Amino acid sequence: MGATTTSGGTSYDRVPYESLPFAQTHPDRLAALAHLFGLQAPAPERARVLELGCAGGGNLIPMAVALPQAQFVGIDLSPVQVAEGQALIRALGLRNITLHARSILDVDTRLGTFDYVLAHGVYSWVPDAVQDKILALCASQLSADGVAYVSYNTLPGWRMRGMVRDLMRYHAMQFDDPARRVGQARAILDFLAGAVPTQGSAYGLLLQTELENLRGAPDYYILHEHLEDINEPLYFHEFVDRARRHGLQYLAEADFSSMLDSNLPADVAGTLRQISGDIVRQEQFMDFLRNRTFRQTLLVHGSRTVQRQIRPEQVAGLWISGQLQAASLAPDLQGDGEESFHAPTGGLLKSRQRVTKAAAVVLARAWPVALPFEQLLQEALAMAGQAPVAPPPAAAGLPTPRDILASDILQCQMAGLLSVHGGPSPFVHPAGERPLASPLARWQAAQGKRYLSTLRHESLPFDPALGRLLQLLDGTRDRAALARDATAHVPGASVGPLVDLIGRAALLQA
Repeated sequence: MGATTTSGGTSYDRVPYESLPFAQTHPDRLAALAHLFGLQAPAPERARVLELGCAGGGNLIPMAVALPQAQFVGIDLSPVQVAEGQALIRALGLRNITLHARSILDVDTRLGTFDYVLAHGVYSWVPDAVQDKILALCASQLSADGVAYVSYNTLPGWRMRGMVRDLMRYHAMQFDDPARRVGQARAILDFLAGAVPTQGSAYGLLLQTELENLRGAPDYYILHEHLEDINEPLYFHEFVDRARRHGLQYLAEADFSSMLDSNLPADVAGTLRQISGDIVRQEQFMDFLRNRTFRQTLLVHGSRTVQRQIRPEQVAGLWISGQLQAASLAPDLQGDGEESFHAPTGGLLKSRQRVTKAAAVVLARAWPVALPFEQLLQEALAMAGQAPVAPPPAAAGLPTPRDILASDILQCQMAGLLSVHGGPSPFVHPAGERPLASPLARWQAAQGKRYLSTLRHESLPFDPALGRLLQLLDGTRDRAALARDATAHVPGASVGPLVDLIGRAALLQA
């Protein structure tokens, strides 16, 4: 995010922002979305990645651990945060990542080109000149087939949230100490939310909603999200216009499901398509309908041809992962009866298609590892008792099992039931003979950090028992040695299930 600069350094030097992995920024996700829209993005496992506003490297360092053949560069204005990240890089012995303490305005072509440029939580919090430089860098430093990610606060949703920010700043900014500012910001919001009635008062409901949203937020979030000098939202169409002036075009949202109108009433969705004309106008109208406050926009060079009609066959070149659990203890995979599968997010898949039902079971058994589409297809066909199919599609006529599975996977991806990936998983399950956990997660466990960074680029709340076992998974112990050594570290633990749990959490490299 943008920083307030004082004689004592930036506001992020005084109160660092807790830097964590953010899955929506990962090149694996960006490459997969580009592929769905008919583009061939660079392979994530060999990509060059630039992050603008990298803080302490909490988002970039886990990528460098998971993708050792890729190269990563981070830029941040806060020397304190960069120094912390550099210390961690040295502790892990990483050679594919560098962090630089400098202004985004000072970044130039000497860094070279990058396949992915990331700017998460920066754009809305910096002056106009820096905003313009971010888009300029996305254009000048992005490789021909590259993808840029920029997140920002949006109108109309942030217009009401901005009123809350104004009142918090009006009261809190009279205090110099950051901790007191945050405390007073919480106090004034709590006071006003209690003083303004909610019944029949839109303003009272707004205050109460914001109070609930911020009640569990850490202090650093309130300080940098609501109390910084700059936090300027804009309309989506305005952002796209700015990107166009730099030769960039809109590709998609990293949160792909937010682009779908399927969760709108049919008549509303139909009218929306009629009045929109193009993807930008449609997305802008959807922001008005949903009172949207935040976007995570993907950009590509304007010369690239984006296929707006997503076709199921695009899924065939991707990797698939999912954790759908069958409602039945013994789902019928070789018959035509309907079976239900529940997603951890609460979504539900119902299908009579044998290949789709079997694929859900195959993916659940492989979880969290992603499978190439062709491998998933063949394993699902075998489980469903159907004959294998050759890679080329069959002649025109009835849909083939490949057609059915590709279409159903696309629908599940849109509904958030499954995930598609741009490359193979950088982790394993089950564990090998000498289990090796992520060195970053082992370091975090040893330091007693609140969260562990998984190789799925997510954060996992720290558990002391798992943390102690995690430190033993350094690749030097076989199962027998682990069982012996774990007794002293995790009394009464059954090592096998715990190692399996660690594997399911995407923390094992081998």
